[in-house]
Amino acid sequence: MRPEAIQIIKDEHLAISAVLYSLRYLIKGMRKGEPANFPLLKAILDYIVSYPDRWHHPKEDKFLFAAVRQRTHDADALIGKLEREHQLGYPMVEALKQQLIAFQHGDSGADQLFFDTAERYAELEWAHLQTEEEQLLPIAERVLTEADWRDIAQAFQENDNPLFGIKPKEEAEALYQRILKLAPAPIGFGNAP
Repeated sequence: MRPEAIQIIKDEHLAISAVLYSLRYLIKGMRKGEPANFPLLKAILDYIVSYPDRWHHPKEDKFLFAAVRQRTHDADALIGKLEREHQLGYPMVEALKQQLIAFQHGDSGADQLFFDTAERYAELEWAHLQTEEEQLLPIAERVLTEADWRDIAQAFQENDNPLFGIKPKEEAEALYQRILKLAPAPIGFGNAP
């Protein structure tokens, strides 16, 4: 039987991919002259900051990657690469936030800088998610125990951080629904542009 944690991780990857697809879809349109939908772009960046960067990636680092490292050294190089990609994403998102502000203020060249950075970020993240699913998860399935998988599933299922009263899944879902409400149809379907 396939561990529940794998489905949770893949479901989170699917949601992240849909948001990235929306970002690329918007950029493609703006490069063709469509007006910028700044509320939607901000919602997308809020989602990326809130969910993948604050909740999803740190849990992968702390629980999934750590568990695999405890069971085998065969994945050390791969995990190191994935951790570096997590770290590469954080400054790109910070740059995107600043570039979006400059773009919205009409600064010269800010639109193209935002488009280029957003496309690089989306490509990095898509490749990263694919590497996790095609390379790391099969290794994890092979080496992790039922107890390991229970711990990983529990970590990914957490809804609340009682110390701060944060509900990451509710926050991410609210942002995701806001993106869907603001987005022109059809977003999130078909092949990535």
